[in-house]
Amino acid sequence: MILRKASLLALALLLCLVPAALATETAPSKFTLFVDAGWVKANASSVVLVDARASTLYAKGHIPGAANAEWTYFANVKGQPGNPGWGEIFPKDTLAKKIGALGINGKKPIVVYGDCGGWGQEGWVAWILRLSGIENVRVLDGGYNAWLAAGGKASTTATKPRAVAFSIASFQGGYKVTTPWLASKLGEVKVVDARTPFEYEGGRIFQERRGGHIPGAINIPYDVVFKPDMTVREVEELDAIFKSYGLDPEDEIVVYDTAGVRAAHLVMVLRMAGYDKARNYDSSFHEWAGTPELEVVQGKEPGGQAPAIEEIAEEEPPQPEAAEGQSS
Repeated sequence: MILRKASLLALALLLCLVPAALATETAPSKFTLFVDAGWVKANASSVVLVDARASTLYAKGHIPGAANAEWTYFANVKGQPGNPGWGEIFPKDTLAKKIGALGINGKKPIVVYGDCGGWGQEGWVAWILRLSGIENVRVLDGGYNAWLAAGGKASTTATKPRAVAFSIASFQGGYKVTTPWLASKLGEVKVVDARTPFEYEGGRIFQERRGGHIPGAINIPYDVVFKPDMTVREVEELDAIFKSYGLDPEDEIVVYDTAGVRAAHLVMVLRMAGYDKARNYDSSFHEWAGTPELEVVQGKEPGGQAPAIEEIAEEEPPQPEAAEGQSS
């Protein structure tokens, strides 16, 4: 009898532990990446605020206490678009100093925001922080306009954060790929062009060396993820949209645009929706079109795949454990 009671007690304890174990497998939800203006108002004093908009917009008004960091703050923009490495994020040690200079050490929650109708700069910053090993970063859904609409105050006084120590041992999460790696993997991965149809078909807006798209790429403009009010759609709706374009959550997906900013935003939303193998090609079409050996395709159709170029050596992508405007 005593043995039977002990067995039943052990079984009861095991059943109590099951929900806790399952809870570690967090299902994708908007709150894993986005928060609303009400949440930001209630928690503003306990988070680091980053304004990802252009400095001119920041100067006209921003959330009190927010520091400004445009997309170029994190990327190499020396030289001309199309040159090797232009628009790519800085190496990890330089990037770590840039992040630390914003008062970010990875311990305090971070909220990033942009502007409705922008290039997704808020997603770019969130992508950079996530690949730098900072998981507790979220985006203000609806951006600065949502803040104002919720009665949030505006400031024109620039915030000068106190620099803190921050280091990056290695880039995390497999968030980023390079030109050599992508050139060697065409036909093996799903390639998504996050630009407008005009750009995809061959239109040049941002000093691209050539017009068109990467062979085999499908066009999913990054702004398909927004509702009419410019907040992000729910996960179930996003999943249906992505599947309508032929994507599957198990696919290895590489997203690009002109210089990786819109692509970064789309990568973050893809991952939020359960497409965990989505990565950003941050050198993007600027570098691809600036490399004469690499093929580009014009028109509405994806086109065929280009063979790997001999001069470009294969390179492995970063492992999970282990850079819009002139352009976007």
